Amino acid sequence: MSKTTLFVVNPVAGGINKSSVLSSIDSWAKSSQQEIETWQTTGDNDLEKLLAKVKEIKPEKVVAIGGDGTLMLCAVALKDQEIPLGLIPAGSANGMASELQIPENIKKALQIIEKGHTLNADMLCFNEQHYGLHISDIGLNAKLVKNFEESGRRGFLGYAEGIISELINLEAFEVQLEIDGRKSRQNCYMVAFANARRYGTGALLNYMGKMDDGLFEVCILKKFDLAGIAGQFLDMLDEESEHLEVIQCKELRLKTDKPRSFQIDGELHEDIRELSVKVLPNCLRLIIPEAED
Repeated sequence: MSKTTLFVVNPVAGGINKSSVLSSIDSWAKSSQQEIETWQTTGDNDLEKLLAKVKEIKPEKVVAIGGDGTLMLCAVALKDQEIPLGLIPAGSANGMASELQIPENIKKALQIIEKGHTLNADMLCFNEQHYGLHISDIGLNAKLVKNFEESGRRGFLGYAEGIISELINLEAFEVQLEIDGRKSRQNCYMVAFANARRYGTGALLNYMGKMDDGLFEVCILKKFDLAGIAGQFLDMLDEESEHLEVIQCKELRLKTDKPRSFQIDGELHEDIRELSVKVLPNCLRLIIPEAED
């Protein structure tokens, strides 16, 4: 393995020009005598090309420069390898940066890359072919993501338009669940699969989520309770509330009444009726800040 740190840059993530970020990285590398190499995504067979690049240079570390999508690309490429993965948040969705407490300040983020600890993190596998690292779901939130993308509008107004459209037509749906072999049938508005505690918006989804415990949380939104949902944004999640049920598990199978919206870590996928989810324990090394005393 070389001493090179490979920076994986998504040049279009978040509509942010990355030239100043790359300039800061160059200055950091010179001042700290770091060997670096940069590689840019193109949207054309990025995973295959990144795998080849990692095999070619055998980097000591890989750092994603972008949002959750860029981080996930790198995570899939490094799954089951010993190469640590760091993050410099520079995307439109930086949920994992918030979860891992990675600052947007480039200098502080680089300090973590250089001196941070590593976390042996879990990943989630969906239908034996897709991977997740943060929070994924089927139902209400995924439908909001879909409405947002289809509206063609961006920013707060675009998101608000999607919320209003969905709430007007809000309906519960039936889902059959098999959670670690235990079967149940529920009416709900959303089922989320969490490898962490909160969405990138800051909404607290559960108190139990840990990225290195070999488990994930199934979060079932059973009632559309405005007070309960508001509490999630205020870190006042009521564990006794009937609006949200949280179950820890290692594996799940799900079947819905008809195809429903589905997203993985903010990326919209095709509507689905059936889904399998399982945890892949400690398969990824994430670079995180040093723990405070």
